[in-house]
Amino acid sequence: MAIVGAGAMATQSFGAPASGALLVSDLQVDSLVEPRALHSQQVRLSWKIASGRRDTAQRAYRIGVASSREQAAAGAYDLWDSGWVESPRCFDIPYGGAKLPSRARCFWKVVVRDDRGATASSTVASWEMGLLEPDDWKGGWVGAETRSFRDDRLAGFNWIGGKELAGAEGRCFRLAFDLPEAAELLIYTISNRPAEAVLDGAVLPLPPRDPAAFGAPPPSRTALSLAPGKHLLALFMSGDARNEDPFREPRAAILIRATLASGRVLHVPGERSRTTVGKPAGWDRQAFDDSAWPMANPGGGEASLPGNGAFLLRKPFEVVKAVRSARLYIAALGAYAPLINGERVGDALLAPEWTDFSRHVLYRSYDVTDLIRPGGNLLGAMVGDGWYGSYLAPGGRYGFGGPPLRLRAQLELDYVDGQHEIVAPDQGWSVARSSITYSDIYDGEDVDARLEQPGWATVSFDPDDRWEAARTVETSPVAMVGSAVQPITASLTLRPKAISPKGGGSVVVDFGQNFAGWIRVRSKGEAGRRITMRFGELLKPDGSIDQSNLRAARATDTWILRGDAASERFEPSFTYHGFRYVQIDGLAGALAPDDIEAVVVRSSLPETGQLKLGQYVPQRLWLNGLWSQRSNFMGIPTDCPQRDERLGWMGDAHVFWDAACFNMDTAAFTRKFMRDVRDGQRADGAFPDIAPDTDRAHFTQPGSSPGWADTGVFLPWTSWRRYGDTAVIDEHWEAMERFLESIRVANPDLLWKTKRGNDYGDWLALDAKQPGDPTTPKDLVGTAFWKGAADAMAEMAQATGRAEAVRRYRALSEAIARAFNQSYVRPDGVVGNGSQTGYILALHFDILPTPLRANAADRLVADIRRRGTLLSTGFLGTPYSLDVLAEAGHHALVYDLLLRTAYPSWGYMIARNATTIWERWNGDVGDREMNSFNHYALGAVAGFMFRRIAGIDPIEPGFTRFRFDPVYDPRLPTGGARFESRTGLIATQWSREKGAFSLDLSIPANARCELLLPARTTAQIREGGRPLRRDKAMASTNAGERVRLDLGSGDYRFRVERADFTR
Repeated sequence: MAIVGAGAMATQSFGAPASGALLVSDLQVDSLVEPRALHSQQVRLSWKIASGRRDTAQRAYRIGVASSREQAAAGAYDLWDSGWVESPRCFDIPYGGAKLPSRARCFWKVVVRDDRGATASSTVASWEMGLLEPDDWKGGWVGAETRSFRDDRLAGFNWIGGKELAGAEGRCFRLAFDLPEAAELLIYTISNRPAEAVLDGAVLPLPPRDPAAFGAPPPSRTALSLAPGKHLLALFMSGDARNEDPFREPRAAILIRATLASGRVLHVPGERSRTTVGKPAGWDRQAFDDSAWPMANPGGGEASLPGNGAFLLRKPFEVVKAVRSARLYIAALGAYAPLINGERVGDALLAPEWTDFSRHVLYRSYDVTDLIRPGGNLLGAMVGDGWYGSYLAPGGRYGFGGPPLRLRAQLELDYVDGQHEIVAPDQGWSVARSSITYSDIYDGEDVDARLEQPGWATVSFDPDDRWEAARTVETSPVAMVGSAVQPITASLTLRPKAISPKGGGSVVVDFGQNFAGWIRVRSKGEAGRRITMRFGELLKPDGSIDQSNLRAARATDTWILRGDAASERFEPSFTYHGFRYVQIDGLAGALAPDDIEAVVVRSSLPETGQLKLGQYVPQRLWLNGLWSQRSNFMGIPTDCPQRDERLGWMGDAHVFWDAACFNMDTAAFTRKFMRDVRDGQRADGAFPDIAPDTDRAHFTQPGSSPGWADTGVFLPWTSWRRYGDTAVIDEHWEAMERFLESIRVANPDLLWKTKRGNDYGDWLALDAKQPGDPTTPKDLVGTAFWKGAADAMAEMAQATGRAEAVRRYRALSEAIARAFNQSYVRPDGVVGNGSQTGYILALHFDILPTPLRANAADRLVADIRRRGTLLSTGFLGTPYSLDVLAEAGHHALVYDLLLRTAYPSWGYMIARNATTIWERWNGDVGDREMNSFNHYALGAVAGFMFRRIAGIDPIEPGFTRFRFDPVYDPRLPTGGARFESRTGLIATQWSREKGAFSLDLSIPANARCELLLPARTTAQIREGGRPLRRDKAMASTNAGERVRLDLGSGDYRFRVERADFTR
């Protein structure tokens, strides 16, 4: 049987050396390799040991940190010498030395001693501190805008409305203006209701707005020519009879920019408009008398003008002495691509990663020593909208602060003579428009290659009159935080699987895989030829691109050719798309396979897990989930990569994190995301539904949403369990306590009945007519998750030495369980309304008394069978379903569900050639208004497959101890996985054939495995071809009707004759 895999894991394999020598490797700081710009004074250090000898365990370590590589290598530790510490721990070791100043460069190594007295030393590794104090930044923010755009912005594009409520009648605005000369106009408009515009009696086309679009409409820009004289722009917005909220009243923003024939520029702001309720006859005619209409009222602050593309910033500087080292610290309110002397700095894309930019901005530090030359040098950056300036649902553009886009760059030079220089950070910059005329995360990017300025970031470039002096921009104080997380990068490329010509210069390209990223394409044509690239997950019946499920996201790149004799090349800079197919229109000739490739873009977290299952459906299911994770780990964990959303929905991350931590090393990513969650925490302690929170006014319901907000507890808990990382607990502890307390204060009876935020419930459950229908009582759902959060808090408190909190949260958990059982469990054992999710949550969170657990499991099984062996669960019930069934011993049913290919099932997606996880069980026929084909939540089942099928189930944090106890079924002949844990590579590969069972097992040094084999006695077992022997590395006991082995590190090969898979 062919097995579908994911290719080689991106991480190094730390297999045991054949010689048996002790080795130390893979030194990390805060779960990163050689990181820069760290801010913590107690960074966490980790390493791995390896040995060819079985049952190797660390007994002691000594860490040394020095201020130079040479000192560290020589053992001259001037920053910290831990001395010998008797401990098996090889991760989560806090730095305990002298306080580190800004820019400190720390070089460290570790020496370990094993249980037999052998020692080994690592090579020297390093980390660097960032700019820790606000005063370390010596300059301000440089505006990425030209004078004309600044003038438009300062002219005022402000919301206007009326004094009285419009209700169902809607509202008119009339803006009269006079042109002394012929003029070229740019008309900017935005409205919060469906609108129609008329200019001098002629309809002014406005961009269509998808009725299913999520959030506020974006601004529009219309270009046209007008003769001199009097003119009128009229705008009508429809009303809503149900509207009683003044905030939802029809509002608009209008700005007219007129460039007169003489070159003079006039601005006509919308505040000069008159307005009235309704649409009187003749409202759009110049002759209409509106003198009795009142002037428009200010309607709620400044609106955002449409995006203006990307800007080029350049700054020359001189180097007159020999440079020992150079560092570039750089951030943007927008997105940046830095260059020095024409060379790209680093490989980060779409930087900085998304945060709540009003609270903190991430910067990166680059070693640019090799890019600095004697004499003249040039620092450049291209700045686009990024996550700061792009339209982001539900709020719109500039959701975290106002325009313009801004760059903050600080170049620091250390000379050989010991002098330190900071190149004037905010002086001497010049700015010009780039060839990117529009860039937006959702919509795509427009490039006019005729506007390119080759060599603009080199010293030899001679700027023309398109360049002007850049200005510093007053900016509210915001925390500058080093980006202690892997950057977004291009991870791999895909070649087209099919290119289908459509005639007239159009083709549709199929890459065979749904993913997130963009394309690189080559083409030739005359100057001015426009090539359009539209991206989508689907095709229409005629084979053309189908973007119907993208809602308001344009998902289109456009490219205007320069007209070179040789082929030209297109690749976007500040957008990305979720797609499998791209339709390219406007080509002058045929598109050859070598002319196009796809670029897969994601946060570059190391891939750490690889499942190997001997059945196509679960194997493909895991791979689809991995591709959805690749597509949605984009600086934050998003829900989808393609439509007008792409938000950090907490519920999706919550249920998938178990699987995510097997697929990738998410430790640093989790800590970054938890800071985003804290930034979004409300004053009352409630956690947000999305992080970063793009529009706090949109989520107005009081309290926290069960299953979503608790992500702020369950993600730190999961990260600690997987990586042994207590730093994420300590950093997030106060926020978690405030969250739990906010629930308790609102619900003193210990049932989560009030203040449940937007209360999504078991989202997209099978029986729901609308996505959030209460197919399981929502207070029951909330109370179950509250109990689970209390348990997680007690465990994390235990791990971090918070004894009082351990007692408090254990008591809270017990009290919630009592209240749950009294209120939601009937005497006959029915939980809630008898829904599958009700039973699953009650069992998963260990709420039911022991005598009722079997009864609840039986009722769950009966309902699944009654429905035809299918789950009716949604986002919150599905992830725990197979664990609950396996724990109750219903192993055949686990595989019935896992291998099922009829709707609804995981296999239904596979049978319909899905290459990622769908948002809905029936995505192929579901509602296109909310129907993503790349949505990892239902892929949470991969966590179960790693733990309970491959047999890599953590017992202790960091996998220092794990359990091999798979759920078997005759329909799955083989199973296993490889997983790079904090202690090293864990590998399992088992098979069953003709009554025998075989297992190849690798346990890393410093870890142990609790192994349960399908044998009644040790006499049935052979290891390495020999009868099972009893020694320190392989202690055996009898676990009921199975043999249990306690194994130390090493590679093992077991065979069980007459295997008994019943239990």
